[in-house]
Amino acid sequence: MIDPTAPSMGSRPSSRERLPVALERLPTKLLYVEDDDDLRDMVAGAFVDAGFDVTSSPSAEKALEHLGTAHYDILLTDYNLLGETGAWLLEKAAANGYLDATASFVLTSERRPAGVEGYKVLRKPIDFGVLLSTIGEAVEQIPPGSILSLGAPQAAELELVLYVTSASQESHRAIRNLHRALKPFDKNRFRLTIIDVANADEDCYASLEEDRVIVTPTLVRRSPGPKTWIVGTLAPIDAVEMLHAVLGEPTGSSVHVRPPGGARSP
Repeated sequence: MIDPTAPSMGSRPSSRERLPVALERLPTKLLYVEDDDDLRDMVAGAFVDAGFDVTSSPSAEKALEHLGTAHYDILLTDYNLLGETGAWLLEKAAANGYLDATASFVLTSERRPAGVEGYKVLRKPIDFGVLLSTIGEAVEQIPPGSILSLGAPQAAELELVLYVTSASQESHRAIRNLHRALKPFDKNRFRLTIIDVANADEDCYASLEEDRVIVTPTLVRRSPGPKTWIVGTLAPIDAVEMLHAVLGEPTGSSVHVRPPGGARSP
C-alpha cells in the first residue's frame, strides 16, 4: 500500500490470465431475462463462471424494474416470456433511456421475431463460446462515460476514486482487480467513483487536481483520511489490504491477508 505525500510509479504489471472473452468495460454487469427457473439458473451460473456480474430476472416486467434502478452493460433477454415479451422490454427500456449505454441481445428460436428490429438477435440453440464472443465484441463498441459510480449513492464508510484511461489495458486490469476485491463487501459500506481521464470534463480536471493524480491507473482513498494512493493495476493483495484496513473482513469470507502497513499522514 502506498501513502506518500505525492504518488509514485508502481512496478510494471505482469501479464495475467484473461477472461474467456476480452471485456474492455469492467466491471461488466449483465442482466439475464429468462422465465424458466432451471434454465435461468444454469445459464446465469455459466456467465458468473465467465467473470460477469450477473443479475437474473424471471420476467420482462421485473427486468424493467432492474434497469430503472441500476446500469447494466449487457441485457440478454429471451424473446417469448410469461407475461410481456422481450420485445416489450426493449421498447419500454429504450423509451425510458435505460439502454443508452447497454448492449442488448435477444435469444429466440423464432424465425421472424417482431418488435426487435435494430437489436442483435441470437438464434437458439447457440454455442456458449459464440455467445460470449458476440457479447464481448458489442460491449467493446460502447463508448465509456467519463464518470461511473458504484456502491452507496451517498457518503459511505469508505470513499474511493479510481482514475483510468479507457484505451489502457492497465486501467482495465485495475478496474477488474478492484471490482473483484470489492465484491464480497456490502455495497452500502463503500462508494467508488471511476473517472476516465480520456473523456475528462471540467469536473474531472478539478478532481484530478484535488487528488494530485499524475498517472493512470491510480486509486485514491479519499476517506477515511489520511488520503491514500495506489498506483498501478491494483494487484489483488494491494486492493484487499486497503479495503480490509477500513471495512474489516467480510462476513463468511475465507480470504485472509497480512496486516496492512498502515497509512502515513501527508
